[in-house]
Amino acid sequence: MTVEQADQYFETHLEKETWEAACPKEKAGALATAEAEIKSLPLRPNADPERIQKAIYEQAVFRLQVDGKRENLQAQGVNSAGIAYGPQETYGTLVYGIPLAPRAKVFLTGCFAVGVIR
Repeated sequence: MTVEQADQYFETHLEKETWEAACPKEKAGALATAEAEIKSLPLRPNADPERIQKAIYEQAVFRLQVDGKRENLQAQGVNSAGIAYGPQETYGTLVYGIPLAPRAKVFLTGCFAVGVIR
């Protein structure tokens, strides 16, 4: 997986600006981190490689986002937030300790080993 391949993927992507704002070194680092994270998950040996590749791209751009978007909170497991009696947040457990990009989760649907994650 190369930065050039990722550049092509993000050409018509909603997060194109985020990806293009990163320098080549940051892109390569984000891809390497994302690939390690995704490949550390219990995926089926015969999982669709195209879906895995797209999940890696989504995880890479997610890692480049630093602005605290709602997706970031969801990936961290925030189940609810409130301010009724001061700031409050309720977190769910992170699966495998990795904040996974919501769009990466979509691409990984059906790729996990049976009985691991739904």
